[in-house]
Amino acid sequence: MRLVPFVLLTAWLAAQDPSPAEAPLPARYAQAKVLRWGSDAEGGAPFVFFDPAEPTREIGFEVDLAAALAADLGVAFVRVQAPWENLLQALDRGDCDVVLNGFEPTADRLPLARFTRAYYLFTQQLVARKDAGIGSLEDCFDRRVGCLGQSQSHAVLLATEGVLPIVYDESLRSFLEVDNGRNAAVLADLPIAQALLPKFASLQLAGEPFAPSPYAMAVRKGEDDLRRALDGSLLRLLANGELQRIYGKWGMWNAAQDGLRHAAAPASGDGAAAEFAFGSATGLLLTAALRTVGISVAAFALAVGLGLCLALLRLYGPRPLRYFAIVYVEVFRGTPVLVQLLFLYYGLGQWPSLQMPAWLVGVIGLGLNYAAYEAEVYRGAIAAIPRGQTEATLALGLSGGQCLRFVLLPQALRLSLPASTNDFVALFKDSAVVMVISVVELGKQYQMLASSSGRFLSLGVLTCAMYLAMSLPLAFLARRFERSLDGDRA
Repeated sequence: MRLVPFVLLTAWLAAQDPSPAEAPLPARYAQAKVLRWGSDAEGGAPFVFFDPAEPTREIGFEVDLAAALAADLGVAFVRVQAPWENLLQALDRGDCDVVLNGFEPTADRLPLARFTRAYYLFTQQLVARKDAGIGSLEDCFDRRVGCLGQSQSHAVLLATEGVLPIVYDESLRSFLEVDNGRNAAVLADLPIAQALLPKFASLQLAGEPFAPSPYAMAVRKGEDDLRRALDGSLLRLLANGELQRIYGKWGMWNAAQDGLRHAAAPASGDGAAAEFAFGSATGLLLTAALRTVGISVAAFALAVGLGLCLALLRLYGPRPLRYFAIVYVEVFRGTPVLVQLLFLYYGLGQWPSLQMPAWLVGVIGLGLNYAAYEAEVYRGAIAAIPRGQTEATLALGLSGGQCLRFVLLPQALRLSLPASTNDFVALFKDSAVVMVISVVELGKQYQMLASSSGRFLSLGVLTCAMYLAMSLPLAFLARRFERSLDGDRA
C-alpha cells in the first residue's frame, strides 16, 4: 500500500508536458546579471548551511544547485536570508526573485506564487528512538509527533487521526525533542532525516518512507517567463547529468529521481484563495488567545510574588541575600528572555528529571524574567516612602514586620501600580516569544495562518484586536483600582 502514493505521483508527473518550450532568461534579469534566491540557512543540512570546517562558507545541495543554475543561465545567484515560513512573503515583497529552499508546492501555496517543475522528489520519513518500538504513524496514536510547521510533514500529521502534531520552526529542535524523550517521534522529509540522524545516536529511521512529494522553486505570479527559463535550465542540468552529480555528492540520488524527467510546473490553483475559512481561522486564534492569557496571568503572578521577595531581600535582608537579589536582578534583566527560555527548555531538558511541558517552561521563564523588573519597581516604591513614617511607626511600638505590613507595603502598592500594570500589558505581548519552545500561542497561530494563506493584513488586524481585547480591560481595571486606593486622599 505504501507504493500507491508513489505510483499516483509518477502518473501525475507523467501526465504533465515533458518538454516545455525553450525559454530564455527574461531581459530584466539577463541585463542585471543576477538572480536573488531566498532561503533560510537556519533550516540547515542538506539544503543550505554553514560549513563546520569553514563557518564563513555556505554549503548544501541547494547551494550547488544554485551555482549550476547560475552557470547555465549566465547570471550570478545571490542568496537572500529570510525565515522559511515567510519565504513567499519575501518573494512577494521583492526581497528575492526565486524561492529555493526545500519548498513544496502545497495546496495553500499554489494561489500565492508560480512553481517550476520539480527539481527533487522526496518522501516522508518517521524517526523515533531505537528503544521506542515505533515503526509507523499507527504506533504514535495519542502521542506527540514533531514536525516542521507549514511543511508537507505538518500536512500529513494533520491528516492522520489520533496523532498529536507538535510544530517547530526549525528541524533540529524537533529531533532534539525525540532524543530527550518529550516527543514519541518526528516526521520529516527523508533528506532532512538522513542529514540530521548522524547527530543523534539514540534515534533511527522508523519504518519505510512514504507520501512522495516534489521540491520546486517558486517565482512571483505574473513571471511565467522566469519560471519557463528555470524549467529549461533544470531540464538541461538533468540531461547533461549535472543534477545527478550534485545529488550523488550529497548522497541524495535514488531511483525516484527518474521521475524528474517528466516533472512540470504544478497547476496554478488560482481558485483556492477564495476558499479560505475565515471562521475556522478566527476559532484557532481565539483558542490561542486563551492560551496566551493563561500563560501571561500565571507568569505575572509568579513575577509579582518573586519580585516582591527580591525587593524585600535587597532592602532588608542580610548581606549574602542582598547580594543574591542584586545578582538575580542583573542576570535576568541583562539577558534576553528568549535565551532564558531556550536554556530552560532545551538546556535543562537534557536531564529527564528537569523536563517540563512547554507551557510550564513558558510560565516559569517569563515569570523569572519579569520578577527582576518587578523587584526594581517595588524597591523603588518602598524607597520613595518618607523615612519619617517608618520612624513614627517604630516609635508607636510596632515591630518592623508590622511597619512593613501596615504602613509601607500598602503605600508601595499604590505607587507601584502604574508601572506594574505597564509590565503586565508588556507581558501579554512578550508572551509571543514562547513560540520558540513550540507553544502555539496567539502570535505563533497568526504567523502560521497568515503564512499559509497570505492574509497578513486581515488576520493581523484581527490578532491585534485580540491583543487589545486582552490588555485594555486590564488597564481599565488597574486605573479603577488606583482610584479606589486614592479615595482616602479626597
